[in-house]
Amino acid sequence: MAQRLEIDPSKIPAIDFTSDAYTFIRNALIADAGTPEINTDELAALRLKAHIESLRTQYETQLQEVEALREQSRQEAADAERLAAAELQEKEKEMAKEAEKKCLPIYSFQKGVGVDSIPLQLHPYAKKMMSARKYVPLWYFLPDAASEAKERSKDSLDTNHLQFAVEDSNNLSGSTVSLVGSHTVRASPNTIPDSRLSWPQVMRAKSAFLNALDLGTWPDNYILMFGAFYINMDMHRELQEQDGNRVMAHYHAEMRMAWYDAMERKEPFDLSVSDRASKPFPFFSKRNTI
Repeated sequence: MAQRLEIDPSKIPAIDFTSDAYTFIRNALIADAGTPEINTDELAALRLKAHIESLRTQYETQLQEVEALREQSRQEAADAERLAAAELQEKEKEMAKEAEKKCLPIYSFQKGVGVDSIPLQLHPYAKKMMSARKYVPLWYFLPDAASEAKERSKDSLDTNHLQFAVEDSNNLSGSTVSLVGSHTVRASPNTIPDSRLSWPQVMRAKSAFLNALDLGTWPDNYILMFGAFYINMDMHRELQEQDGNRVMAHYHAEMRMAWYDAMERKEPFDLSVSDRASKPFPFFSKRNTI
């Protein structure tokens, strides 16, 4: 393998190998047994000149090899960059697919067809109790409860975990320990019993309550009964009397609780029955409500 050249031979000034300065070298070439074809000064000078030309050719080849190596390195770097970009793009696609799985699916809709009513935002506990046809305080159908439901919905997205729950007992030996999810539906600590609701609060919550009756798949006659219960109260003459709102709010709380208790005993009564002319109801004295 030829020795690597560090200096460009083309930058060496032109040399006159026929001058007296190179007589010694020319004579050495003539006398060298390895070069029998060189037997004159002219041939020796030509050999020396040819050697310089060969060095120039070698240096050019050397430069080309270096450039080829540089081009190969650039190509390899470009290939590696393209491969990394392709791998990154593929990874991003996979991440996008995983993210899409967590998103709400996109469903088709019919253009020009709106919604008959806005879906009711119910507190999870109210939804659970209404679906089971069980008593739930009317507070759960007020805006405050709906706001709490929205906050609970947000908080439950990333905070589901298991925690210990101990059932109430008089002593530890009789307690029961169980695991429940943090997203378990529970009653709100902010619940206001019906007995403490004002009449305007009752009237504001009744529509949401009546709409939620469908969750329990009540027969139509039951839904009509509940509707008539509120209509009769709203039209009762007692509301024109002093403290009438307090009387009606208390009556609502007592009667609604009584009906559900009777339902548990398998002895329900017609909640809509009332005497609008009585003051305020046959078996309900104003003196007992204030």
